[in-house]
Amino acid sequence: MKEQYKKIWRKNFEIENCSYFMATPAIAGLIYYQSKTVGKKILRELVWVQKDYKNIGSYVLASELRRLIKKTIEVMIRDPELINNIHKKAYIDNKKYFNFAKSVLEINLSKLTNNELGKLHKKITDHQKISHAYSNITTWWLDSDGEDFSKFLLNKLARILKEKKSNFKLAETFSILTTPEKPSLAIKEEIESLKILKEINYNKQVKRIFLQKDVEKIKADLDKINIKLKRKIIRHYKKWLWTPFTYIGPVYELDYYLQIWSGLLRQKFNINRRLDELINYSKDVEEQKRKIIRELQINQSNKKIFNIAADIIRLKAYRKNCLFHGMYVLDKILKEVARRLNLSIKQVRFMADWEMAPALKRGGFPADILNERIKFSVYYQKDDKGIIYAGERAKKFLAKLNLEKEKIKKTNYLEGTSACSGKVSGRVKIVNLPEEMDKMNQGDIMVAHTTFPSLVPAMKKAAAIITDDGGITCHAAIVARELKTPCVVGVRIATKVLKDGDRVEVDAERGIVRKF
Repeated sequence: MKEQYKKIWRKNFEIENCSYFMATPAIAGLIYYQSKTVGKKILRELVWVQKDYKNIGSYVLASELRRLIKKTIEVMIRDPELINNIHKKAYIDNKKYFNFAKSVLEINLSKLTNNELGKLHKKITDHQKISHAYSNITTWWLDSDGEDFSKFLLNKLARILKEKKSNFKLAETFSILTTPEKPSLAIKEEIESLKILKEINYNKQVKRIFLQKDVEKIKADLDKINIKLKRKIIRHYKKWLWTPFTYIGPVYELDYYLQIWSGLLRQKFNINRRLDELINYSKDVEEQKRKIIRELQINQSNKKIFNIAADIIRLKAYRKNCLFHGMYVLDKILKEVARRLNLSIKQVRFMADWEMAPALKRGGFPADILNERIKFSVYYQKDDKGIIYAGERAKKFLAKLNLEKEKIKKTNYLEGTSACSGKVSGRVKIVNLPEEMDKMNQGDIMVAHTTFPSLVPAMKKAAAIITDDGGITCHAAIVARELKTPCVVGVRIATKVLKDGDRVEVDAERGIVRKF
């Protein structure tokens, strides 16, 4: 063990609003399933540091991480069909996960025995483990340490443009070639939402109701509209309410959708134009790609790599959606567990997945252990064994590790990777949590460590988006392309250097942010 502590541990990510109920199956799954992509276990250890509901840092051995990324790119170039098959299986597994979680909503959990509840918990976390981890190497780790894959593709495309003496812009061409042709669940939800808005707009009586600014008055007047439309509204809300849940919620309330429709009506939003854009999304992307491939004469080998990149983006978005839906359903199970074990939901969320069934069998779990974990704890996974240290034991364990220090310097010039091209200026607003979204005004520059679905309302207001996290597969990159909003990702220190009110120029053509 002494030798391992001399090795350098690199911080790879941090996550808001989560704890061990999500982390333990996800990390164990990663360690187990990585061999499906790279043929063996390369990443063998991970250290997850937790303080209250925040994972303040997750660390892996830098040497293992670099080997994993290098090997994955080698496999992609040598055997793209292997990657395609991994992705195909991941889509199937995620659909199974989504459908199983949906079926759990029909179960009366209070009627289950403790043994049955424990088995149900294991089944849903097993679904989570394989669906989230099977393609995790390509959909996260590949671009997680300096955007290796994004830079590999950008360099490849830059060479092609130079060879062909093309006038195509690098960032814009790159964005088109790596954009998925099939619409995401977010696009499907927006299409359904706009179709409802179209019906509201068509009926003068209903439109008058939705033009009211007071959402409580709109809600009170829903009984005045025709029953068919009212059912569509309620059905849409219930179908999609889980979208912003991430790991601990909350979900969207009916008020959210009523406010969206009301706001768009009052803004005289062009419903038909936006619907046409979304409905024709796949056709437009296909046509743009065909034009680029034809004019640049991109060969079959390079075409396969760019297609894989686009599929990684689509799969990551789908995988995340299935995970967040699964977390929404799992939360109902955890609340039932909490009731039976006489614990709070927060305490239960700090139990590892392997602790749940035994605790239900015994009829209890020490609350003091969970309370200590909430204050400060460390989860260490090595191969197939995981352990959670809390309090002083956690601090001592962490103190022995050679953690790589993050270098932060004062600068007015930041660089990252262009995720969606464009050039704009504006005022910075740091938005890392949903409760920080209110400070965003239309045209502000949104800066975040990372983004997730519950931050999308703020992203829609942004003139540009900047994130610490990077790569073409990050959530910000995916959403920015759908919104056609200039976006620079992988800036690393953006949230540490920039602050609310700073005026910046975002040059997403070159991946540059300048502070005035």
